[in-house]
Amino acid sequence: MRINSLELVQFRNYHHFFIEFHQGINILIGDNAQGKTNLIEAIYLLSVCKSFRTHINDQMIQFDHDFARVKGNIFANNKQHLLEVVLSKEFKKAKVDQKDILKISDYVGYLNVVVFVPEDLSLVKGSPSIRRKFLDLELSKISPIYVFHLTKYNKLLKERNQYLKLLAKNNGSYDDYLLVLDEQLAKIQIEIMRKRIEFIHSLSQYYQAIYPQISSKDETVDIEYGCFIKELNEDHILNLYKKAFHRDLKYQQTHYGIHKDDLKIYIDHKIAGQFASQGQQRSIVLSLKIALIYLIKAEIGEFPVLLLDDVLSELDPIRKTNLLNILNDKIQTFITTTSIDDIHHEVIQLAKKIYIKEEK
Repeated sequence: MRINSLELVQFRNYHHFFIEFHQGINILIGDNAQGKTNLIEAIYLLSVCKSFRTHINDQMIQFDHDFARVKGNIFANNKQHLLEVVLSKEFKKAKVDQKDILKISDYVGYLNVVVFVPEDLSLVKGSPSIRRKFLDLELSKISPIYVFHLTKYNKLLKERNQYLKLLAKNNGSYDDYLLVLDEQLAKIQIEIMRKRIEFIHSLSQYYQAIYPQISSKDETVDIEYGCFIKELNEDHILNLYKKAFHRDLKYQQTHYGIHKDDLKIYIDHKIAGQFASQGQQRSIVLSLKIALIYLIKAEIGEFPVLLLDDVLSELDPIRKTNLLNILNDKIQTFITTTSIDDIHHEVIQLAKKIYIKEEK
């Protein structure tokens, strides 16, 4: 899987820009604020129809313009495809081979990417919601049925919370309608939890193998699913809902559910968010991202595209060398950096260098 070329129209600081890429390692070199990360963002946008930096379309549209367009010629599953995303202040439109795609779930999967940005350190130290978002996004790339179940769950959860507000307003009690909602929620959560458990188990195996290659440390790392129930049993979920009814009614929201679960990250059997150093945190997140590449390859038969934004400047010399040792021409990779002058590595020497400088 690779992206052959990229065309930007009125996207961020690019008025009209076209570029072709190498199928192996591509290094985007330039001073800060020249548009290196904007190129990474555009590739990511082509993959999942959203940005990793903002949810506001207007921020991606060049100043004083009404729309932005990102086009990419990709090669995946032995086929060429033309992907296109058009942004305006009011809408977002996706196309595959010049045909409109109405559902995001039908678009995601043509171009799989894994991205690392400095903000990803929040995976370790941030809130459970950040790790849930990571889980949901990465699972959605490889499992359309997961997208279906998660979308349905979110709709049912919203409906339950709205009904709780109605019951609270009318001094209502647990009734048959709420029971029906709870039964539906319980059933669909079992499916979601099974997928999450399978995903985390598979990811963990790659992660534990890759971490020592990145860190060069004799440290034990692990990840596990922090689930709101101990057994995948619909009756257990229903009992929790009934026991928590008065609390749910008081706060008019559902306390228990997969929307509160977590991805637990450990180092030397301790919570990484509390005990990991900055260097260990970077090793953890980088290892998780590289592990994702191999997991996606195992699931879909192709390596995804790897996007590394400003990662080299944040790593010490040992971790930098270890990361470069892992990269190879089988994985199309994009690395942004301000300079490669102090890096003497074969991967850097053989890579395609693209110098980025904002047009004035």
